[in-house]
Amino acid sequence: MHRTERRLESNVFDRPTLFAIAKLQRMGLFETVDYPVAKGKEANIFCGTTKEGGKVAIKIYRIDTSNFIRMHEYIEGDPRFANTRRARFETIVTWTRKEYSNLRAFYAARISVPRPLGFLRNIVVMEFLGEGNIAYSTLDQMGSEQPQKDFDFLLSEVKRIYQLGFVHADVSEYNIVVTDDGLRLLDCAQAVLLAHPRAEDFLRRDVGNLVRFFKKQGAKCDVESALLSVKDGKPVLRGLEALKYESERAGGNA
Repeated sequence: MHRTERRLESNVFDRPTLFAIAKLQRMGLFETVDYPVAKGKEANIFCGTTKEGGKVAIKIYRIDTSNFIRMHEYIEGDPRFANTRRARFETIVTWTRKEYSNLRAFYAARISVPRPLGFLRNIVVMEFLGEGNIAYSTLDQMGSEQPQKDFDFLLSEVKRIYQLGFVHADVSEYNIVVTDDGLRLLDCAQAVLLAHPRAEDFLRRDVGNLVRFFKKQGAKCDVESALLSVKDGKPVLRGLEALKYESERAGGNA
């Protein structure tokens, strides 16, 4: 095993994480962890195989190297995680739960995100977006063949998230996957409730990222008009009402 591979294994597969993987296997979420798919700023993503031969994505947050201080900016002000202490391990476990919780709320509302399957400790298991063993590419890698149509669709998803009572807070071409069934949004851990003190800033950043990318692709769009479109009318749900919606639609077992 090469030195880099040993370092990867020690950063991701520490003993408690291996125990968590074994428990998720016993729960039937997957049978094997097969191979790495991607490495992000805070997490490594692996492809797993279920007992039936299907594929799942296994996202493992790195305990030792994740930027847990940055995570607090998106956790604070959220009543779901009000008691989270500023300690590395507790922050990362809360972040994992937050991603699953947000994914579950979005998926229940039919927003284009991967289907969440379960979580434990620093691991989130979700739908694998790919064909066979190959993961689909992201928008920054593929570009857009229909920039105006894709921009309008993604802006409508940002609006639906806003109407649900959230801001995604991490929308960019790097977190959007191009699948055979259309575009899907990834990395929902940063999503915040509209009650968050910086929700407005995060919304403007999300919209600005879409406008910047799709303008270069040839779409006609601007930030102010796009923001007005997203905020046209009041959110259907906001604050604690969004949490109640999430619990009722998804069975309340997060």
